[in-house]
Amino acid sequence: MLWTPSKSAMSHLRRKNKTIAFIHQGRFDTENELLTLRENALRLNNVKALDAVNMRLKKVFPKISQRLVGPLYDRKRDKRFQCYCNVPKSLYAIHLDILSGKVPTDALTCDACWQEDLATTWGYYGWASKEIPIEIWKALCAERGDDKFAYGS
Repeated sequence: MLWTPSKSAMSHLRRKNKTIAFIHQGRFDTENELLTLRENALRLNNVKALDAVNMRLKKVFPKISQRLVGPLYDRKRDKRFQCYCNVPKSLYAIHLDILSGKVPTDALTCDACWQEDLATTWGYYGWASKEIPIEIWKALCAERGDDKFAYGS
């Protein structure tokens, strides 16, 4: 006997697909609606809706997408490096790495990671909102200088 979904299950599936279609069409293009949809998709573990919302955020609100989802474009570096080019993270996740002191050394020596990820994170979470203390930022800058420019001993 072949299993067929119930009417209520089919109705639920149609509603989900309709919501995803509306996201792609731009019907929920306000910042508040997209962020609410993203929170609900994360809470309900709805991967398709989350992908749709993240794509729409990237197109309509790129700065918010960069902060919450990840980089706007892919950067590739030699695979042996474990920097943010090869292991992309959102600016929020990088902010947490800075606060916990877990920024990879490869990210400190990579100019693209420094400019695109770490300096941008400092702009949002350090200079503007004061979530990253200036002492931690100065220590990170000193560590970058030591790792990138110090002569080998």
